[in-house]
Amino acid sequence: MQKYLIALIIFYFAIYIIPLGGRPLITPDEYRYAEIPREMIESGDWVTPRLANVRYFEKPVMGYWLNAIAISLFGENAFSIRLSSAISAGISALLIWLMVRRFSKDEETAWLSAGIFLTCGLIYFVGTFAVLDSPTTMFLNGAMVSFFFAASEEKWNRFKVLALAMAGIFCGLAFLTKGFLAFAVPVAAIVPYLLWEKRWKELFILPWIPILTAVMVALPWALMIHFRESDYWHYFFWVEHVQRLLGKNATQHPEPFWLYIPILIGGALPWALLLPCAFISLRKNLRQISSRPLLRYAACWLVFPFLFFSASSGKLATYILPCFAPLAIIMAMALIAYFRTGCSKMFNGICVFFAWALFAGAAGFTVYQILAAGNMFPGLYSPAESWKWILAVAAALIWGGGIYTAWRSPKYRLKLAFFMFSPLLVIFLANYVAPLKVLEGKAQGLYLSQFRDRVKPDSILVVHPNVMHAAAWEFRKSGLLFFTHGGELEYGLKYPDARDRIISKTQMRELIRKTPPGKLIFIMRGDFREDVPAAGFEAYEHEIMFSNF
Repeated sequence: MQKYLIALIIFYFAIYIIPLGGRPLITPDEYRYAEIPREMIESGDWVTPRLANVRYFEKPVMGYWLNAIAISLFGENAFSIRLSSAISAGISALLIWLMVRRFSKDEETAWLSAGIFLTCGLIYFVGTFAVLDSPTTMFLNGAMVSFFFAASEEKWNRFKVLALAMAGIFCGLAFLTKGFLAFAVPVAAIVPYLLWEKRWKELFILPWIPILTAVMVALPWALMIHFRESDYWHYFFWVEHVQRLLGKNATQHPEPFWLYIPILIGGALPWALLLPCAFISLRKNLRQISSRPLLRYAACWLVFPFLFFSASSGKLATYILPCFAPLAIIMAMALIAYFRTGCSKMFNGICVFFAWALFAGAAGFTVYQILAAGNMFPGLYSPAESWKWILAVAAALIWGGGIYTAWRSPKYRLKLAFFMFSPLLVIFLANYVAPLKVLEGKAQGLYLSQFRDRVKPDSILVVHPNVMHAAAWEFRKSGLLFFTHGGELEYGLKYPDARDRIISKTQMRELIRKTPPGKLIFIMRGDFREDVPAAGFEAYEHEIMFSNF
C-alpha cells in the first residue's frame, strides 16, 4: 500500500502545485483575491479588507492573510495567489486519509478516499483557482475530522479534549475565512449523527470545548474590525448571510432547490461514472457497511449539509464543496467492497465505454481542428496555437489508454490506480493549452500588461468596474476612479472618504478637458463602448478601451 500512497503524493504535486503559474489570472475572482492581500501588504493594514483602497466587507480576513503570506514568500504572481487553495486541497486529502485509515483500519480504503477527493473535477478546479472556497472547505474538513476523532473516544482523556479543541480551532479559522458557514455545516452533520447513534445526551456536553476555542480564535480580529469599522458586522451578517439565505438579496444567485444534484454528480467526475458500481455494492453490503460509525458519520456529513445548501435561496456551485470529502469516503468504501466481493463486470463495461468515448472525442476534435485550419469554419484554436490542441489530443489518448488498461488489469488495485492516475497529463496540460479565444474576455491581464509603461506614478486611472480588479493588480495602483458606478464596491463607496471616487459621464468630460495630455488613462471593456462619452477615445484590441490624454 505504501507505493500507492507515494504515487498519490507525487500525483498531487504534479497536478496541484507545479502548474499553478501556468495560466493567467482570471477576472474577477482571482484578481480580487490577489489585489486585496497586495494592498494589505502595501498599506500595512491587515485588519480592514480593501479593494482598490475601498472598504470591502463581503468576507472576513483569513483568506486574504493566507494569500498575503504567499505573496510575501513567493512574490506577486499567479503561483502565489493560488497556492493557499492548492495546499488546502492537499491538507483536506491528508485529513481524509488519516480519518479513514484510523477508523476503517484499511489502507486501501484510506488512500482511495484521498485519491477520489483530489481527482474529483470540482475539487481540482477550485483547488487550483484563487478563491476562498478551498481553504474554507479544508478548515471545515478539519473540524469534522477532529470532532469524529473526539466522539470516537469512549472515555474523557487528554486526546479527546485536544481533538475537541482542534475542532473548535478549525471552526474559528473557517469563520475567519468565510463567516457563519463555519458553524452551519458541522451542526447540520453532527446533530443527526449523534441522534442516529443514540447519543443525544452528548449534544449538551461535546460542543462546549469547540465553541470556546472557536470564539478564542475568531474574537481578536472580530473585535478589531468592530472597533475600526463599526458597520462591518451589520453588513456582513445581514446582507451577506441573512439576506442570502432568505433570497432577499438580488445579487446572491437565486436558483431552484434541485440545482446541486447535477453539480454534485458533475463535480464528482470522473468518479461519478462509477456510481452504479458503488450503488450495487452499497445495496449488497448495506447492513455490514452501515453498521460502521465512519459510514454513518460520512452519510450525515454528506446528506444534511447538502440539504441545507439546497434549501438556501442563494446558490453557487462551490458552496457544496464540504460535501465532497464524505462523498469520497463513501465511494471508496463502496468500491473496495464491490471488488472484494468478486464484482468487476460493470466496472469493466464502464471503462470500455469511457475509453472509447475518449478515443472518439480525440479523433473528432482532431478532424474538427484540421477542417477549421482549412478555413471551412472558425476553430477553437487559431493556426498559431496548433501545438496546444495537438498536445490536448495526445493527452486525451493517453487518458483513454490508461482507462483501457484499467479494464484489462487483473487486480482491482491496479484497476483503481489506472482509473485514478491516467488523467494526469490531461489535468497538467489543461493549465497551459487553453485557447486564447477562451481567455480573451477573462484573462484581462494579457492585454493590460502591454500598457504598463504608460501608467506612471502620477497617472490618473479611470476604470469601468468590469476591469477594476485587473487594472488595480496589473498596474499596482489602488487609487482608481470608477466610471459611472462602483460595481461590487458600491457599499464601500458610500463612505464619506470614498464618495468622490465615482465619475459620472459629465465629470469624465470635464476631467478630460482639465487633465494634461498623457496623464489620464481610461480603461474599459469594448462591449461597453456605448456608455463612453464622445471624447476622442482610442481603442486598443477588441476587448479593452485604453486611451491616453
